[in-house]
Amino acid sequence: MALALWVFGLLDLAFLVSANIFGLSFCQLQKQQILLSRYINSTAASYLPQCQDSGDYSPVQCDLLRRQCWCVDAEGMEVYGTRQQGRPVRCPRSCEIRNRRLLHGVGDRSPPQCSPDGAFRPVQCKFVNTTDMMIFDLVHSYNRFPDAFVTFSSFRSRFPEVSGYCYCADSQGRELAETGLELLLDEIYDTIFAGLDLASTFAETTLYRILQRRFLAVQLVISGRFRCPTKCEVERFAATRFRHHYVPSCRPDGEYQAAQCQGKGLCWCVDSRGQELPGTRRRGEPPSCAEDQSCPSERRRAFSRLLFGPSGYFSRQSLFLAPEERSVSQRLARFAAPCPPSIKELFLDSGIFQPMLQGWASRFVAPESLLKEAIRGIFPSRELARLALQFTTNAKRLQQNLFGGRFLVNVGQFNLSGALGTRGTFNFSHFFQQLGLPGFQDGRALADLAKPVSVGLNSNSASEAPKASKTDIAPRKPVVGSFGFEVNLQENQNALQFLSSLLELPEFLLFLQHAISVPEDTARDLGDVMEMVFSSQGCGQAPGSLFVPACTGEGSYEEVQCFAGDCWCVDARGREIAGSRVRGGRPRCPSECEKQRARMQSLLGSQPAGSSLFVPACTSDGNFLPVQCFNSECYCVDTEGQPIPGTRSALGEPKKCPSPCQLQAERAFLGTVRTLVSNPSTPPTLSSIYIPQCSASGQWSPVQCDGPPEQAFEWYERWEAQNSAGQALTPVELLMKIMSYREAASRNFRLFIQNLYEAGQQGIFPGLARYSSFQDVPVSVLEGNRTQPGGNVFLEPYLFWQILNGQLDRYPGPYSDFSAPLAHFDLRSCWCVDEAGQKLEGTQNEPSKVPACPGSCEEVKLRVLQFTREAEEIVTYSNSSRFPLGESFLAAKGIRLTDEELAFPPLSPSRETVLEKFLSGSDYAIRLAAQSTFDFYQRRLVSLAESPRAPSPVRSSPYVPQCDAFGGWEPVQCHAATGMLVENRFRN
Repeated sequence: MALALWVFGLLDLAFLVSANIFGLSFCQLQKQQILLSRYINSTAASYLPQCQDSGDYSPVQCDLLRRQCWCVDAEGMEVYGTRQQGRPVRCPRSCEIRNRRLLHGVGDRSPPQCSPDGAFRPVQCKFVNTTDMMIFDLVHSYNRFPDAFVTFSSFRSRFPEVSGYCYCADSQGRELAETGLELLLDEIYDTIFAGLDLASTFAETTLYRILQRRFLAVQLVISGRFRCPTKCEVERFAATRFRHHYVPSCRPDGEYQAAQCQGKGLCWCVDSRGQELPGTRRRGEPPSCAEDQSCPSERRRAFSRLLFGPSGYFSRQSLFLAPEERSVSQRLARFAAPCPPSIKELFLDSGIFQPMLQGWASRFVAPESLLKEAIRGIFPSRELARLALQFTTNAKRLQQNLFGGRFLVNVGQFNLSGALGTRGTFNFSHFFQQLGLPGFQDGRALADLAKPVSVGLNSNSASEAPKASKTDIAPRKPVVGSFGFEVNLQENQNALQFLSSLLELPEFLLFLQHAISVPEDTARDLGDVMEMVFSSQGCGQAPGSLFVPACTGEGSYEEVQCFAGDCWCVDARGREIAGSRVRGGRPRCPSECEKQRARMQSLLGSQPAGSSLFVPACTSDGNFLPVQCFNSECYCVDTEGQPIPGTRSALGEPKKCPSPCQLQAERAFLGTVRTLVSNPSTPPTLSSIYIPQCSASGQWSPVQCDGPPEQAFEWYERWEAQNSAGQALTPVELLMKIMSYREAASRNFRLFIQNLYEAGQQGIFPGLARYSSFQDVPVSVLEGNRTQPGGNVFLEPYLFWQILNGQLDRYPGPYSDFSAPLAHFDLRSCWCVDEAGQKLEGTQNEPSKVPACPGSCEEVKLRVLQFTREAEEIVTYSNSSRFPLGESFLAAKGIRLTDEELAFPPLSPSRETVLEKFLSGSDYAIRLAAQSTFDFYQRRLVSLAESPRAPSPVRSSPYVPQCDAFGGWEPVQCHAATGMLVENRFRN
């Protein structure tokens, strides 16, 4: 035994090392370890980690056997308090988790500031005691003295020896090195926003918002950015400092460049988090990496290009250039952004944007990034912008209300008196020494050291030639700030002064009014609005790029995209999957099984000899094979590839797995009981319940009926018979009564049985009826063992208790239950299905009438008649819809317009239903289009039959099989449209 454990530990260690070397993520590693442990120990585990395509842990993990789910962090650790029955609707993020721990006494007593989505805000602020710089107990103080946090004057009165402390934080809320600033509170004025309703959290108070804006204004001075360093910039600084072989490339806004490269010419694509995208690594020339963008936003941009007109790819300025200049402009125009009509109308044509930019060109470079960062930092939400507009009538006062005084003007002049303390972590001493000042060696205050800088900056305007001032400082000399940012104090002063004057313009208030009206699905925040306004100035558009992506209702990319007769598969980011493009049809895209198989085969090829990884087996259609094998063990799986408990056996042993009919019946059963338990006061109607019925061999029964299974009727009759009051209970009343037992018993099965005996209802379950009192019930029954193996699952106490508590993730009985004969046909409506379980149109009967399902010939005939009805509907719709010919061309090119985009009334006939049939690209769709087109023109020709020159109508009716009285094929078949006589060679 000890030797086996030693060998297993050695294998585990080898697997861990090889996995990390050859690209297996921690989630994938844990999943493979569990599978390997199952094989070595011959045990079954109910939990397998769920991993994303990138290899990261899925935010929600589930134990299929217990039907419990919980949230995890990036390392796969369970988030406390999130485990529940069923999937959590939303998982808390890192900042919310920190707040939860704080409420349990873990961490300092200053809660973090969280964004609406639960992440840490980039700027974190807290209060510190000025005597010892200890963290101020904000939790207790905010709860005890909420009025003190309304205005700065009330706060200073209550806590006179406290100052603010703000810093930049990473994604885990940790303070970034050398970013902390002590913000003094003495010179902060109470603004128009003071005295509003008490905020529920410190992050929503005016105090925090003013401290955060002041902190960002100082960042603009010392780093040239009105924001904190991004993850990319922090990693770039660390890699440069420690001479790492890979240094990330960042965009001007701090985000990762889509393509990343390292020293030896190796390049790859990354996502917005800087994670490498699998399969994009290239040597030599950088790969073509599309930026992350949502499908709806790309679709809106595509429509902007589509509707801009034939001259859309010319910028407005290029129309007035000389011919040789215009050709250059046209070559460059393909890189320009499209011009959204709403943005152009609101901000450019209205004339409010141009006055905001007057004077910037001669003072500093790139106002786009400054304005985008500044408006996002000052107004992180539309609600704050609305609040500013609500309480600001004079544009001259807006700046002072936002920053608690003339702070922005003073910082622009480097006047730091009474604003900043010296006990932050930012190294002002080193910063000033780069300008030739002595630093803090002589004990002077920060405000005193800043005075020469202010004098030097003010004596060097942008119009003067750069030269040393009387104080021997060079305002245009590059200064290295935090994280290696090379800044120019003169340019930063110009940027601050420009921002200060911008906030005092009446046009800026108009800009805010228009900006908050831009929907969030168009621009996420006001910073995005500003970026769109700048990009719309050129009104550029790429010629020929008229592809409009198709999106799902949830906002993701449709699996298949089409344009100009070609169709191809795309991944989750909308990128084309290599080798999937076909012409004149729809490709079959990789299924989930094929994706998993390709990933694991790729990983297996990079593993050392002897490594063992589970690689799923797929059918030719891309589905999971019903039987999967790993090493010397085989087991059955469902349609999602999840193992079915109790089906494991040795390799080579005969195995019978559930059929598609049985698996679909299992899903329907579980869905029905969950619906009943989740909302017992309004149970579904009998006709809305449908659990497929299967034959003894597992195939689809030719007759299907709605309503619950017969086990449910037996359960209902026993419960009704046990009613001591002697009154018949409606299903709703009975279900509510049963649910009361569940509420009383909570999740304790033993207490549930005890409640049954106290109510005298134990006789409902045959396995309990033989015990007269609760004390007589054997321990084995109270532990959940079955009392009647193979019986009705509803009459098994422990299974019934599991159903009430939503703990079932699999059908608890044998799959043969779905083949049990039905009764109660007076309550059921029945219909016929084909071999694949698809309903045959026209076969559904009312209750008490079981249909006589057609033979093979009759089935074909019914499909032809359905085809004829659909063609008739399309012809009728064509006559009444005024369907434009241009839309048919768009549909042929793969561009489908939705009813919402065309502003159709909700009750109008849906064109999308027709287009959906045609765009499937199947043979049926082509025949349907041809049949409806011929019928349409045939009727037009018939109406002209009186004319002597009218051509004879073309007969286009489809072939309808001729069947005998029993639904079989007649030996001779005829097609009236062609006059052909065909002998039937496929007689029954």
